[in-house]
Amino acid sequence: MKNHIVVEKPEKCCGCGACANACVLGAIEMKEDEAGFIYPSVNEEKCVLCGKCVDVCVFTDKNKGANAEPEVYAAASKNREILEQSSSGGIFSEIANAVLERGGAVFGAAWTDDLTLAHFCVEDKSELYKLRGSKYVQSNTGDAFRRAKKILDDGRQVCYCATPCQISGLKSYLGRDYDGLLCVDLVCHGVPSMKMLRDDLEYVCSDKYSEIRDVRFRDKRYGWGVKGSVSIGDSKIKYNAGNSPYYFYFLKGELYRESCYNCRFPSEGRQGDITLGDYWGVRGELVAGMGGADPDLGISCVLVNTEKGKRMLSLIEKNVAIAVSDRKSAEKRNHQLTSPSVPLPEHKTLLNGYINNGYSAFRQGYKMHLKDHVVRTVKNMIPSGIKRKINDFLN
Repeated sequence: MKNHIVVEKPEKCCGCGACANACVLGAIEMKEDEAGFIYPSVNEEKCVLCGKCVDVCVFTDKNKGANAEPEVYAAASKNREILEQSSSGGIFSEIANAVLERGGAVFGAAWTDDLTLAHFCVEDKSELYKLRGSKYVQSNTGDAFRRAKKILDDGRQVCYCATPCQISGLKSYLGRDYDGLLCVDLVCHGVPSMKMLRDDLEYVCSDKYSEIRDVRFRDKRYGWGVKGSVSIGDSKIKYNAGNSPYYFYFLKGELYRESCYNCRFPSEGRQGDITLGDYWGVRGELVAGMGGADPDLGISCVLVNTEKGKRMLSLIEKNVAIAVSDRKSAEKRNHQLTSPSVPLPEHKTLLNGYINNGYSAFRQGYKMHLKDHVVRTVKNMIPSGIKRKINDFLN
C-alpha cells in the first residue's frame, strides 16, 4: 500500500533526512519539534503517496552494516598542523586529502553563517578545515544525499563522513553500492538539538552571541580532551562542562534525541567502511608501536570494516603513525561500539522542563551539580600528559 512517512514514536526517527532527500516533489521538510529535534513533516497537498519516503526509512529492516571482524588500529597523522586542528588523531583529514587529491568530493558537518550545523560538500583542500573537529549536536543533512548521488553518478569518488544513522540513511537513499563511495562513520554517543545549543551559546556568550565566529567543542590548545572554545571576534573564551550546562549534560548523556537511546547500529555491524573515534586511555606499549607518536596530541581509534576501507588505509598509511590493536581494546574505550547510551533517570525531567520552561530548566539543574563542576574544574587544571601517566600507573 502506498503511503507517506509518519513518525508515531520519537524513538523511531533519527532525523537522518533520507525521506526528505527521496521526495522528488519536495513534499517533506525536516522541522524542529518543541525541543528542537528535527523530524519529517509532510505537505499532504504536494504528496502523491508514492511511498518512496517509507521505502528509504532506516527504521525498516535495512542496512545491517558490515558483519566481518574489523581490523583495529591506533593511529595519528604525522602532520602536526593537521593534528593540532583535529579533535583526535587527524585520520579523517588524511582520508579526505587522499580523496580530494584524486578529484573526489568530501562530505561532512560544518557550521553555517548563522551557526547551524549542516552537511557540506568540500572539493578543495583549502575548505577542508570546515569539516574538521567534533560537533556535539545533530547536523541537518539538507540535500547532501542528492548531491553525493550526482557526484557518484558522474563517476567521481565521494567520501561521506557522518553518524552511523546518517550513513545508513545515505545508503538507503542511494539504493545500491557505488564503487566510488567511501563511508566513514563515527563512534557516536548521541546528539542533542541545535535549538538547545543555540540557547546555551546565548547563555554562555551573553551579549556577544551575535559576534560568534566559530564553536570548537574540542580545542587542542587545552590538550587532547573534552575542552572547547568559542571564537568571538578576535578572541576566544573557554567552552566546556565548567561553564556550559549544555556541554555538561551532553557528557552525562542526558540531552540526546530518543532514537539515540534506542540506537540499533552498535549491535548490527558498522555502517561505515571505516569507523573513527578517540582512542582514550591509549597505553604506552601501543604508542611505542606507533613510532613514538605523542598521545597528548590525540590518537584515533580506527576500525577498518570493509575491503574499501582497507584500500583507503593503504593509500594513507605512509602519512600516519599506526599500530595494530584489537576490537576488545577499542570497545573498552568506546562503549558505543557495542551498545547505545543509556538515559539517566533525570533525562525525562530535564527534557520536559526544557520544553515547558525553556533553557532555564538546564540552568536550574546545572546548579544542583555544583560538586560535579568543582571536581571537573580541578581535573581540567591537570595537564593531559600527567593525567595519562596517572592512568597508566593505575592500570
